[in-house]
Amino acid sequence: MRILVDVVDHADEVDYVTGLFEERGWAVRPAEAAERATAADPRRVTLVVEVRLHGARFGAVRTATAEVERLFKQSESGAWVRDAGLVEHERPPRTTYQVYRRPPSGGRLHRAWTWFGLADEERAVTVPAGPDSRAAAEAELTARALGGVAFHSGHGLRVPGHSDANPPRDETPRERRIRLAWQGAAAAGIVAAIVCGMYVVWADGLWKLLPAVLSTAGALPLGRTMKETRDLGPRARWAASLAGTTALAGVGALVGRDVGPGFLWSGMLALAAVAFVGTGVALALRRTFFTRHAAWLIPLSVPVVWSMVRWLGGEMHNVYLDRFDIRAAAVPAPTLGTYLVAAVPMSLALGSVLFFVAVVGWLRHFHVLARDGGFRLFAVVLATVLGVAYTLTAVVIGVEQATSAAGRAAETTARDGTNPPGYYGVKGRLVCVRPVDPGKPLAVENGPAPTGHPVLSFGSTGEWIWLWDPARLNSSVFQESFAVRREDVQLLPTENPAPKRCGEA
Repeated sequence: MRILVDVVDHADEVDYVTGLFEERGWAVRPAEAAERATAADPRRVTLVVEVRLHGARFGAVRTATAEVERLFKQSESGAWVRDAGLVEHERPPRTTYQVYRRPPSGGRLHRAWTWFGLADEERAVTVPAGPDSRAAAEAELTARALGGVAFHSGHGLRVPGHSDANPPRDETPRERRIRLAWQGAAAAGIVAAIVCGMYVVWADGLWKLLPAVLSTAGALPLGRTMKETRDLGPRARWAASLAGTTALAGVGALVGRDVGPGFLWSGMLALAAVAFVGTGVALALRRTFFTRHAAWLIPLSVPVVWSMVRWLGGEMHNVYLDRFDIRAAAVPAPTLGTYLVAAVPMSLALGSVLFFVAVVGWLRHFHVLARDGGFRLFAVVLATVLGVAYTLTAVVIGVEQATSAAGRAAETTARDGTNPPGYYGVKGRLVCVRPVDPGKPLAVENGPAPTGHPVLSFGSTGEWIWLWDPARLNSSVFQESFAVRREDVQLLPTENPAPKRCGEA
């Protein structure tokens, strides 16, 4: 971004304004005669400032002008923006040539060896693209032995896959944007061909013709953009492009035999969401404090996140067992289950937080959020708010999931008389209580201990074992669980829980 700034023609003021720009890494120089205003004020001097912005073209001039004007206002300097324009440099097309060792023979094995880059030397040269680019590359390589690798007759040149022997001659920014539009249309044509192939399978009767015809819509942009076909004649290009879209439609038809439209659109929606969020997060974090200091921020965050996962997993187990009026400390739970139970709510909370970060990234890309001190303060506040929101969202989702799972397990056990499904290491089993000595009174907390029907046991970590009585569900009893000493009872697995009765000892 190039901005003309009018400053009061005083040495101290010019030096002060120049220092303001140089502090931000912006190049400043006096304006040349062709750049000065035709009716310039003799009491002012014109400076040219090169403002570097990263993001979209749209809104760049407005953002740069507003940022410079804000800088003048905060510093109370005698300067103002006279003119601003977006500078887009031409990018001449280039071709990269990789040096490789010529094989002793031209067999297929040697050609494959060379094609995969296994015969490459550690030297490559990039020259302006054109019909004479190979000769120019050989001349440059022969002229100097850079890195000790001399180019001789035993070497050859090949164009690696990431380069193009004859790239499009789109040096101007406008031509580059047109080429990007064609590439986007080609990508859309690939997706359309696959989707139309699926609908050929799903449609009935003559309706199959519509997706079959539409599957060829991407042939034109594919032929114009693919480097393998764009230099062919019109007929050969059309034939190759139609063959490609037809093959893609065939792939879609094969996939469509096993999936339905619901799977297709949900998958496309998921891919679009991943693309939106992933790109937005990258735009939000690039050239920020987080990326510059990621080398110590990431290791520092690992123990914090690890402890949070352990804490949330323990709380979810506690909430789950609280539905059965049993303390989590009295039930054995594996450490792995404690981490796994917290993975789902933390992942969902992370997804919601990343979505908002992606929105901020796209706003930043289109210069809705300026890159000044106010943005840095906004970033700090936003990071704090998102951190708190992430924690609270994970806790709320985790508690809700644990409560729902425990409620379903209790209802199923009481209604059907079957063992509930395991909950990340916490396993309940229906057992029958049998006193070791029926002639002695049984020590029980919150008794009496039922012996005529099965009760639910989650195991025990101490001398007392807590058991849940399904018969107390929805009854007037305040606490649905009771505890007995392990040495006083036998817990026998139920052989036939369907009658919900325990046999005689």
